[in-house]
Amino acid sequence: MKSRRLTVGFVIALIVLAILACGETATPTPVSTRPPPAEATEPPAPTPTDTALPPSPTPPPPTPTPTAIPPTPTPEPQLPTPTPTVGAQTAQVVAVIDGDTVDVQIDGETFRVRYIGMNTPEMGQPCANEAMAKNSELVAGKTVTLVKDVSETDQYGRLLRYVYVGDLFVNAELVRQGFANAATYPPDVAHADLFVQLEAEARADGRGCWAVPPTATSIPPTPTTGAAWNCSGNLYNCSDFSSCAEVMSYWNACPGDPSRLDGDNDGVPCEALCQ
Repeated sequence: MKSRRLTVGFVIALIVLAILACGETATPTPVSTRPPPAEATEPPAPTPTDTALPPSPTPPPPTPTPTAIPPTPTPEPQLPTPTPTVGAQTAQVVAVIDGDTVDVQIDGETFRVRYIGMNTPEMGQPCANEAMAKNSELVAGKTVTLVKDVSETDQYGRLLRYVYVGDLFVNAELVRQGFANAATYPPDVAHADLFVQLEAEARADGRGCWAVPPTATSIPPTPTTGAAWNCSGNLYNCSDFSSCAEVMSYWNACPGDPSRLDGDNDGVPCEALCQ
């Protein structure tokens, strides 16, 4: 019994020695408290998608070419309009001078008015008194409307006008009744065709002065074209003419009286022949 105990003790001692011997030779590996490094993982490959291409850059707008601004046209200078300026103007007849001329009052001032586009016999000529009487019947003492064509006045300062009493066109009425003939003086020709037509009708019907026997000259002849007259200067005297008709032919062909045939400026040239 005693020897069994010794054997067991001997075995235990050997085991202890063996353990001690191992502890001296083996170096214990320290246990790391650091967590193990995470495994490196590659990022997942991007899933291919239909990616729209970026839009092409918009080119900058072209630089505008400077355009020269056209110069502003300079308006043509306007000539002053003579006074009194009228389109249609109201006047009061204060005197009848003859068959185609009257004195009127406008705003307290008196003007002499010569009818446009027609002509009546001058005072002293056949039918002159009848023409003046008819003109007086139509306009004397009445309020009239004066209408300008192109010219403001003639060479004597008389207003050149178409004359109306209400709706009655006085210039045309004198021609229509045979107391005046058509007389066209450019540029005042707005009613020239009407006057020519009315004269032809009055002649055909023997109205007014056209009823006078043909042996008498009732109305001076219609002005000629003036092709036979030289209007370039003071070239003629009244003694150069044989009749009033010849004087009036020159007078109408050469406006402005370049030969000074109307010495007293009363509108009647060569009064010794034309009275």
